[in-house]
Amino acid sequence: MKIAALVKQVPDPNAVRFDPRLGELVPGIQHVVNEYDLYALEAALRLREQVGGEVVVASVGPARDALNRGLAMGADRAVAIEGEGLPGDAWVTATVLAAWLRRERPDVVWCGQETSDSGTGSVGPAVAALLELPLVSNVVGWEFRDGRFEIEREIEDGHQFQEVEPPVVLCALSALPQPRLPTLRGIMDARRKPVERLAPTELDLGPDALVPLVRWEGLRQPVAKAAGVVVQDVPPDEAVERLLAFLEARGLLG
Repeated sequence: MKIAALVKQVPDPNAVRFDPRLGELVPGIQHVVNEYDLYALEAALRLREQVGGEVVVASVGPARDALNRGLAMGADRAVAIEGEGLPGDAWVTATVLAAWLRRERPDVVWCGQETSDSGTGSVGPAVAALLELPLVSNVVGWEFRDGRFEIEREIEDGHQFQEVEPPVVLCALSALPQPRLPTLRGIMDARRKPVERLAPTELDLGPDALVPLVRWEGLRQPVAKAAGVVVQDVPPDEAVERLLAFLEARGLLG
């Protein structure tokens, strides 16, 4: 079975700092693998250990550390799709990944439910739509038996159980088994595993494929909220008088 695991390298959420004077993030922030993607990769590795085959870890945009982490955890090979303007927005990322996946034709695509930097949760669903594959999101448990996945997914008011056959796109949440830590042997083996580097021009993409639908307009500091006044444990008439006095003092009464 061929299993694709999609990963993204993101700023470390615990190290992000905003400089309000410059209106931008403090430079030099360490980057890490998106947390949900690590759970997806762990699921991909466990599936390979059960049924055999290979795990291909892939990313769009700068992600050398993320791909190395995937190889050290046990992925068989890595694919880095790099070029100007990548990773772009969620639509560009999904379009590029779908073009690569059409060529690879994996049986299963594992990805994180969302990323910590943008949090759209739309790349996995967009990939499934572009490839016309079934999608199961919010995956918190799974079993593979008799050629079918038995999926447990988290929904707003509980859990839902579904069955689906490959090929399929599965989006992982952090309730899945904890991602394994790379061993020293895994880190050494990762250096000998193949890493394919592709430019968008090498994929079957249209002329507008890399045009983002969402544009980055910069950052701003939230406006500080004024402290409120709480009136409680007083008779209703007195509470009304206090409210009127508060509004009158600030010129809010006509």
